[in-house]
Amino acid sequence: MPTKKIEHYKEIVESRIAELNRTIAAAAEEARIESARQADPADQAAAEYDRQATAHKAATARQMLRTLTETLDRIRRGQFGECADCGGDIEPKRLEAIPWARYCVKCQQAREHS
Repeated sequence: MPTKKIEHYKEIVESRIAELNRTIAAAAEEARIESARQADPADQAAAEYDRQATAHKAATARQMLRTLTETLDRIRRGQFGECADCGGDIEPKRLEAIPWARYCVKCQQAREHS
């Protein structure tokens, strides 16, 4: 894969990492603010729902952050665009849609159906 194309994907991944870091920081701040509030009993259920939604959002962002960090590691090792299962090339269209894809379409489908 041409270096210019790899740099393009690297920029996309780094941009997404920055966005996720902002999401995680905002969720932490929101949780901190919520924990400081003393909600009356009628508001406790709604507050608990909000806390759980915020915690889920942060957990999802952290998982995606790990995935993107692994993608940057593959770029640094020169393994970006290689399928983690078969070692073949990941299709360019797939990388355009999902730059952090670890598997080619065939291997991904096999993983989903097993």
